[in-house]
Amino acid sequence: MSRQDDVNDPPFFAFDRDSATDILQSAGSDVTTKKSVMEGKDFFHRSRPENGVAKAPPGVTQRLFELIPSANDSEVLQTLAQNRMGKGNAAIEFSRTSLLQRTWPRLRSLATLYIVALTLPISILGCVALVVLHILRGGRLLALSPHPTSKTRKGYQPTAIVTGARMTKGLHICRHLHKAGWRVVLVDYDRWWMQGSRLSACCAAFFTVPDPEQDPVGYFKAIASIAARERAKLYIPVSAPTTAIYDSLTQDVLPKDCICWTLPPYLTGRLDDKTAFTDLCNKIGVQVPKCFRVESAQQVLELNDSPDKLAHKKYLLKSIVYDPAHRADLFTLPSKAGPLERYLGSIEISKVRPWIVQEYMDGEELSTYAIAYKGKVLAYADNEASISCLSYGHIESQEIWSWVQTFCKETGCSGQLCFDYMRNSSDGQLYSIECNPRTSTVITEFHDHPGLAQAFTDPESVQRVMKPLKNSPPVYWFWNEIATLLTTGDFGTWWETVTQGVDATFDPSDPMPFLGLHYMQVPVLLVRNIWTGRPWKKIDLCIGKVVELGGD
Repeated sequence: MSRQDDVNDPPFFAFDRDSATDILQSAGSDVTTKKSVMEGKDFFHRSRPENGVAKAPPGVTQRLFELIPSANDSEVLQTLAQNRMGKGNAAIEFSRTSLLQRTWPRLRSLATLYIVALTLPISILGCVALVVLHILRGGRLLALSPHPTSKTRKGYQPTAIVTGARMTKGLHICRHLHKAGWRVVLVDYDRWWMQGSRLSACCAAFFTVPDPEQDPVGYFKAIASIAARERAKLYIPVSAPTTAIYDSLTQDVLPKDCICWTLPPYLTGRLDDKTAFTDLCNKIGVQVPKCFRVESAQQVLELNDSPDKLAHKKYLLKSIVYDPAHRADLFTLPSKAGPLERYLGSIEISKVRPWIVQEYMDGEELSTYAIAYKGKVLAYADNEASISCLSYGHIESQEIWSWVQTFCKETGCSGQLCFDYMRNSSDGQLYSIECNPRTSTVITEFHDHPGLAQAFTDPESVQRVMKPLKNSPPVYWFWNEIATLLTTGDFGTWWETVTQGVDATFDPSDPMPFLGLHYMQVPVLLVRNIWTGRPWKKIDLCIGKVVELGGD
């Protein structure tokens, strides 16, 4: 039975393109485009506009299509519209908060700033001691390390652009490329002007660009300008959940000889949509939970009153569009009418902000990261996961490895992918619950791998799949572990973590990003929160942000 028959909802591709175009901002001038080297098989049967021409009013979106031809696609437009609408709804929700509701976040931020300031002497002394010990043991600071490429190619260093290095995973990519002899240019949005990674010895230059969710045209034009000026040969975006689609569209404005490590835009949009991902997996023949796409609160109520459709099983209600405020709610169906109606009143479910009702899995949660090129997996890592995972170590699951291999081979995809899984305790089977078509923090498991950069810089030459080194220590975030110790009092677990693992940000050969993250990047975000009063849940050192209402 089809998904449409189950819920009486419109098919995935029955999307009002004109409604989507109203959400997008205006686009500007012509930019030389190129065909992406990251094309997969025609497995996906892309939904193109009739005769290749979008039915959009002249001006706004038509000019965007002229600048970014890949945006002329139903999946892409749908993803763009959903993300933009999600941002707009978050702004509306925030505007409804009272002065009192904004006062508490400000007080929390002020108190947190005070605590952060108290830890500064400890961090400085610790960093100095570890750097001195590193040098005494014969180590070298990264800035003083020789570049193999510089010697073998008479001083020439190819340039790579890395975006999103405010996040730990972006910093790790920078370090891998730098050690491989590449010149690394960091790029991030204007609001992320202060970040620890710009202090890294790996960073040859740092630029800010407009936020694509606010000024997409300015963003694409800025990326094109930087890539041309820096003569970039490699572009590796480290995307936030809501900006992965924009990063995939940059393929159209990069120099022709610049390799862009993203999936094609249409595929990024499809994999970001949990129901479309489920449909794709069913075609391939890999296991995923049963799900229903819902586009109204009424559809949820009807499902809740239809135990036969739910097969008398437990289902999870979650947003298809990334929602940091509700991603950990774990609201389940069937539910009593009262709690369900109250929950539906606190969220928005609509055509441009759809949700998914997915079969609930109770068991072990796992996650993977893979770099794929033309259907071949070049690098792979996995780990035990959680909703807010801040400890990463490779577990070498052969079952997951086989799943990832099959998916990449059948789709012929090229790019970076992250898959989340659940091992259902009721039947012991492994199910993939979603795909995030972007860089994952699982990449930090390669922190001591000497060859990962090769997967990005010369994918054709990779003969064997790269996996984290055996006995490689897991990574953690030191001050997060301190906070966990103070709240749980579990000294034994804390001691085991910090003595058997390594900090994800600190490197004795490149210590400044650690200090920059904790005492520049985070304080700037807290000061900004004092100004806005936006409610926030936590400080996430892994992705370098304060998790706020309506954040990315």
